[in-house]
Amino acid sequence: MSIHTHERIKYYDTLRFLAILGIIILHVSQVFHDAGLIGDKFYSLSEITRFAVPVFLMMTGALLLNRDIELRDFFKRRFTRIIYPFLLFLVIHRIVFYIIGVNYDPSYLNKIFSLPFSYNWYFWLIVGVYFFIPILNKVIQNSTMKELEYFVLVILGGSLFYQIMLYLHLVHSIDLSFFIGPISFVVVGYYLSVKEFDISVNKIITIALAIFIITSFLKIGGQLDMPYNLFHNYQATKTKIIKSSLDLAFVQLLQAGSLFVVIKYVHKSTAGVYSKIRQFLENNIINKFITSVSKASYGMYLMNNTFKLILGILLTGVVLSKPSAIFLWITTIIAVCILSWLVVVIIDRIPYLGKWSGYH
Repeated sequence: MSIHTHERIKYYDTLRFLAILGIIILHVSQVFHDAGLIGDKFYSLSEITRFAVPVFLMMTGALLLNRDIELRDFFKRRFTRIIYPFLLFLVIHRIVFYIIGVNYDPSYLNKIFSLPFSYNWYFWLIVGVYFFIPILNKVIQNSTMKELEYFVLVILGGSLFYQIMLYLHLVHSIDLSFFIGPISFVVVGYYLSVKEFDISVNKIITIALAIFIITSFLKIGGQLDMPYNLFHNYQATKTKIIKSSLDLAFVQLLQAGSLFVVIKYVHKSTAGVYSKIRQFLENNIINKFITSVSKASYGMYLMNNTFKLILGILLTGVVLSKPSAIFLWITTIIAVCILSWLVVVIIDRIPYLGKWSGYH
């Protein structure tokens, strides 16, 4: 175990902050697009933040792998941290449904696995990941860096292989599902957290930033079905691998991984423009806000879907000029982010409800 177990790692908090912001941008953009307030081209820009869920999974690997895990304690702590908030925000969401008069199949409890909550799929995904973590942890603990790099290379190669096969509509019998799935991001996240590259910090940041920009543009193009639509989202729901909304594309792995590297090394930069960014991020006030949002990120993930539901109803039939729609889109993202954060922080401060808030 690391001697820094009880210390918060600043770049982890920054990554979680960006991930939850990215999720809120994606959700708000979806609502605005469905309401016809923004077109396909503008909506495609939200692909830049598609790294959000992969980064959360990468953080799982960075935080939980290569640890001394006692099974009973692990499952007690980890599952209560995700189940209690899930149940609380499930109830909040249902109450909001009732208040605003949204009706759906009354067999509520019988459909707990398929309720109309857009966060539902991620909850069950992370439950599955947690079940596998103790086993994967043993593999990581007994692997050399070269063996870990082999694991990562197979993940990247397998993802690219499946992507090409799907694009060319070729039938094959090669099964790499042991590597290609949510665990892909968990392993890559751990690898990038421990890997130290043998070049200068600012060069690493520049290279990783270039990869992030290029892959983000490729994902935008994939969303628009442009000529390079080989890079369209490769979602597990479209394969025989696993049912979820997780994007497993090779480009997605590169996009999320490069952002992880950028943020990790920005917090190490001591010269040039990147050091200025580090100083800004580590400013006392900014750092406190980023840390608080990071702690609240899981609860915010659950809560923002309630705001997504309300937005969908409020924006139905609304007609705005393009500048007004863009201004409303930006202010809505900020509002949902702040309101989601405040709800989680307030619940955390209510006696007996702290462990249900998702704030940790």
